[in-house]
Amino acid sequence: MAALRPRAGSYALDGIDTARLTGAAVRSRIAWLPQESHVFASSIRANLAVAAPRGELAGPDGEARMRAALAVAGLGGLLAGLPHGLDTPVGAGGTALSGGERRRLAAARALLADRDVVLLDEPTAHLDPPTAAALVDDLRRALAGRVVVCVTHDELERPGDAVVRLSSVGAGV
Repeated sequence: MAALRPRAGSYALDGIDTARLTGAAVRSRIAWLPQESHVFASSIRANLAVAAPRGELAGPDGEARMRAALAVAGLGGLLAGLPHGLDTPVGAGGTALSGGERRRLAAARALLADRDVVLLDEPTAHLDPPTAAALVDDLRRALAGRVVVCVTHDELERPGDAVVRLSSVGAGV
């Protein structure tokens, strides 16, 4: 994920104009749920651990955070039913999980990153309407109080949301 400099105007992080910060410093404040999240051919634990690569999720406290993030993302029931819990392998690309479960696993990873700003890129892509609605409700609760930028073609807005609509009309797209 790149941090593009604004063409006009400015924005600040903790009162510091981002023009004075490195791209890495800006990116370190942002969690990203990409449209096509990669699921590693490993365990649920390993897939979540990449959210905090400095080992911040090791030990019992980290395991509790992982379980909490999975519960918030709607995977608490799935986790409880798995014989190996967090150590359950998910297969290459997450093939042992449904599309909705893979999406929710990626959402739990974004939650574990614990950043001030969260970018959701098509969070409901490839999900059936009930699963999409449930995921959006869960994310809204989990991300309350944070800055959330949601890029989507779906109608996810609710009263109080700030919405910017982009149109490709006349843009040659």
